[in-house]
Amino acid sequence: MNRQPICKFRFYFLYLLLATLPLHGQPVDLLKRYPTALRAGDTTPAHARLREFSAADIFGVSRFTLQAGKDLRIEVGPADLGIGHCADGAVWAVLIPRANGTLTSLATNQDESISHVWLRFHPKEITLLFPPETVSASAATNLAAEIRSIANYKMNSSFQAGGNAMIPEPKDMTADVDTKASRRRFFIVDTEAQTAKYMAVFENRALKLPPAITTAQAEAAFDQLWEAFDRDYAMFALRPEVDWNKLREQYRPLALQSKSTHEFTATCAELLKNLHDLHVSLQVAGTYVPVFNRPRSANSNPTAHAALLGTLHKTGRVRWAVTSDKIGFISILGWDDARIPAQCGEVLEHMRDTRGLIVDVRLNGGGGEPLAEQFASRFLKQEFVYAYNQVRNGPRHTDLTAKKPRTIAPHGPWRYNRPVVVLIGQKCMSSNESFIAMMSGDPDATTMGDHTCGSSGNPEILHLPLDLTVSVPQWIDFLPDATPLDERGFQPQIPFKPTPGAFAATRDDLLTAALDRLRKAPLPEQPIPGPTFVPE
Repeated sequence: MNRQPICKFRFYFLYLLLATLPLHGQPVDLLKRYPTALRAGDTTPAHARLREFSAADIFGVSRFTLQAGKDLRIEVGPADLGIGHCADGAVWAVLIPRANGTLTSLATNQDESISHVWLRFHPKEITLLFPPETVSASAATNLAAEIRSIANYKMNSSFQAGGNAMIPEPKDMTADVDTKASRRRFFIVDTEAQTAKYMAVFENRALKLPPAITTAQAEAAFDQLWEAFDRDYAMFALRPEVDWNKLREQYRPLALQSKSTHEFTATCAELLKNLHDLHVSLQVAGTYVPVFNRPRSANSNPTAHAALLGTLHKTGRVRWAVTSDKIGFISILGWDDARIPAQCGEVLEHMRDTRGLIVDVRLNGGGGEPLAEQFASRFLKQEFVYAYNQVRNGPRHTDLTAKKPRTIAPHGPWRYNRPVVVLIGQKCMSSNESFIAMMSGDPDATTMGDHTCGSSGNPEILHLPLDLTVSVPQWIDFLPDATPLDERGFQPQIPFKPTPGAFAATRDDLLTAALDRLRKAPLPEQPIPGPTFVPE
């Protein structure tokens, strides 16, 4: 085999070895396929791009070699290549060797056989990684489900916000390799610093492979999934256009023809997408498989908060501050940790002498409603109904219980009785929308921002053959006025329409507007009285 000379990749340290192995078909210029105008990175969470991948994004490569000085060398022969992309170009790649692949690194003093390679990079770097002379079209569309599974699992560790793609600087790259010995080798590559830093924390987090498929297991898994929704799913009452029996006839034959568990799971995901329900999730071997999604823009820029607020303190999932002019700020990123109510209660002790308080839940996707209730009860004067729900209670899709009210009452050593601005947006969903409903009972609170997502479900988790797990929403949730929450959500009392750049760099114009609003409140003459909060 004849090889071309090794050429420098960037800043004289990262190298690609080009091979003259024959290609099947014409060379493919991936930068032309996935064009980009970006020249710098963009790691602002609010700007994270929706990523896409389909069977049309699978290619063949004759050879791939990535070398970072003496720290890292990845060498792969003929392989299948999947490219994930967004509106601004390619953002990730998955390489699956057709035969052999070798990793040499500081992680171990021995060469390791490669199962797959995951790469995150700046969009304009793609032809340096995969020159056209090494890339060809591929017919390996049967690998789409497996590549997608790898991407879904690895994405959470590499330049992402909410599963969407942030753009690293051109000098920055992630090289994430699973070995055939089930070890994960994760490297942070900096081409300017000429380093490939090994992150040992990922070592035992290799992607778990699902079991091999059999017709009997596929049949059992599909039928149990379909029957669980047919029997228990409450939201059919809001989805009269869904013909569940017809969908079974359409997707069951496809599922039973699957050649792999990944392919079977992808078919099940296509079935479930028809429900248009954000609370329906699917996992295979512990890895989430995309089901249904709808674009929901973020209206927050946490990187700007310290500049706007002053010293920002962090306590678990809670961020808080008190400005120099006595405005309090509490940001809660989720209701998914039992310690959060106590953390919020302790932080509230610092707010006794503030003129007003901003409660920021714009990036809070939910968790446990009882946890949200413990904090919301600190703002209430009296008990009230904040929501209703119905559950399935019969074989027909429209068999539902009567609407059951859910109530909340005041609780705690003292009530925060000064102006409150609750910042909300499209990323608010599920139990966080319940929290917003609870806060609507505070006569001193005002919601500000964008509408919330409008999705709840109280799902039951069902375990199926082939190491599949699916969530089956059990209820229909209703707003305080007894109208369905689904796809409506809460409308802010004070809408905020951002201008271009409102959440860029050191700007968070919605937070700035909330601060301006509360600065009109008078300074308190004395702190709010009451016993010191003690966690229960």
